[in-house]
Amino acid sequence: MTSSKVTTPEEAVADIPDGATIALGGVHSHNSPMALVNALIRRGVKDLELIPTPSGGPPVDMLIAAGCVRKLHVSYVGLEFLGLAPNFRRAAEQGTIEIVEGDEAYVVYGFRAGASRLPFLPLPPLYEGTDLPKVNPMIRTTTDPYTGAVVTTVPALRADYGLFHAQVVDRKGNTQIFGQRKFEDVMAKASDHVIVCADEILDEYAPAPDPRIVSIPGAIVERVAHAPYGAHPLSSPGHYGYDREQLVAYRDLAVADDTKSYLQQHVYSVDSHAEYLEQLGVGRLLGLRQTFR
Repeated sequence: MTSSKVTTPEEAVADIPDGATIALGGVHSHNSPMALVNALIRRGVKDLELIPTPSGGPPVDMLIAAGCVRKLHVSYVGLEFLGLAPNFRRAAEQGTIEIVEGDEAYVVYGFRAGASRLPFLPLPPLYEGTDLPKVNPMIRTTTDPYTGAVVTTVPALRADYGLFHAQVVDRKGNTQIFGQRKFEDVMAKASDHVIVCADEILDEYAPAPDPRIVSIPGAIVERVAHAPYGAHPLSSPGHYGYDREQLVAYRDLAVADDTKSYLQQHVYSVDSHAEYLEQLGVGRLLGLRQTFR
């Protein structure tokens, strides 16, 4: 019998310490590991260094509102079709968290360097027309040893833990992520510990996934949290759509600087993801699936 890596969202993040560096998957309002994020917030983890994808969404804003974040590497954080991310904006303006200004290339090439165990990566001409190197001292120049030309470099980005959401995972951790360009594999390879929350876990007797559709190989996945609707209130492409009503409620409370009311209702009032689903109700959850019929 094969060894299973399957656990609960709460157990999956139970040993993530204060001060850890977290690589966070998800793009805009899609495929974020909300079950894991909620479990971290309930634990009251502090001083995290957060490195989301280049298009960070509501979970980044929530972690900031909950007081979990000390440092944020940021290309973009927003609520997509619902506007700006209020808690991120307040924290940046008030200086309550450390902001590392980046762009998509900084995040993507930084993680590629980290995944390859390289100290940095040189970039094609990109930053010469921007002011980004002035606000991010980690974007530096060096001399190309082959041509003598000056090239701009970005540092390697690595994380202690990589947190991701997937639609389907087997018990060995082979992860299938649907609905977006697959950058999670690079982030996962740049993380010391990889944790995935999954809507579905393949039965132990099910055929092994085709390697061509595996986004993150099981060999580098440490834990799999079984979390149906684990991206809610965001979407899980192919499984369910985003919960617009709940996202609007979050936006309105965040704008009013009252995110604590949202967190109390949807995060702190339950002890587990299973209780969170019970609170939402079957009818509400099944309604989200209509998007994909």
